Amino acid sequence: MIIINPIGNNIEQMLLHYEKNGHLTLQASLISNSSVVYRLQDYCLKVYASRARLDGEMESEALRALQSNSYAPKLYAYSPGEYTLTEWIEAFKLKEYRVTYGHIPPNLIYDMFTTELQQIHAGYWDWDVIRYENLLWTKTGDVKRTNFWLCEPVNSRRENLYNQVIRRIDNIYNGDRTEMEAMKQYFYRHQLTSLEIEQAFSDFRSQRPRLAIAQ
Repeated sequence: MIIINPIGNNIEQMLLHYEKNGHLTLQASLISNSSVVYRLQDYCLKVYASRARLDGEMESEALRALQSNSYAPKLYAYSPGEYTLTEWIEAFKLKEYRVTYGHIPPNLIYDMFTTELQQIHAGYWDWDVIRYENLLWTKTGDVKRTNFWLCEPVNSRRENLYNQVIRRIDNIYNGDRTEMEAMKQYFYRHQLTSLEIEQAFSDFRSQRPRLAIAQ
């Protein structure tokens, strides 16, 4: 076990017990093919399936690299390829947020680009198909993310990838139809209305300082 931030003694003993015996007597909050998620008070324990150990190692490495960014959950402890212990995040994906609160997140597009730039700056990027699918928003409208196992190291491509995002941001500011249409398709998949989409673009353009300058 590698402890990053202080944890309760009872939590530490439970994790040591799991490392020794390989089982937990807890009710799962979420089960997938690659992992099982448990809520432990204010903690989130993610245990990886044996076939997903490499994914678990990649996720813990990405989490460590992104700890200075507010959208990443606080990492408390991990065992590479076995589990990660983070803070529990109470948040919704875009579609669920809209249904729950009756409106879109206040800084939707700004949040999308900011998290992408911060992630690349920290040395990681996502495939285009899942670029924003792991973003969540809290009740107060703050952007968060909980899944990092699909993040890949940027290696020598950091500057190139970063500049690509900056160009996309500039295209949105300048009203480039191709760029805006690509983003609209993401919004339509999450069942946003045309009015909500136009509002998101308008809100983004009105924010100061402009995002590319702020970075």
